[in-house]
Amino acid sequence: MSLDTLVQNDLVNFRREVIKSFRENHPTMFTMMERVFAGRRNMVGMQVTENGAVAGTYTFITNGIDIAEVKSGVLESEIHHPLLGVVKPYMTVERSALEAMLKDERFKSEVFSTLVHYLPDLTIRFLR
Repeated sequence: MSLDTLVQNDLVNFRREVIKSFRENHPTMFTMMERVFAGRRNMVGMQVTENGAVAGTYTFITNGIDIAEVKSGVLESEIHHPLLGVVKPYMTVERSALEAMLKDERFKSEVFSTLVHYLPDLTIRFLR
């Protein structure tokens, strides 16, 4: 499977399922998160590596908390936070770790504890 398909289809669909589950399991937190980002267009970047070398770059453009578009070959980030202003985070993840996350059904029942398991595989950086 191509990296673009993995990110643009599989990751986006997986995120959609996790958000749906999060909404059902944590309605108060979901509502708060939804209100914070409502009406905001944000961009979040992601680098995928293979054996430590960059294999692909992506920009997720959101409308509120929903992904509206994914750009391949572009690494941009711009989150408009009501308290912090504009921050520009992007994530770096090894392809094998991303594939493992997408297969992990525990994300749908308990997103936080499952995410903690994968934190060593994720690096968060910021663009200038």
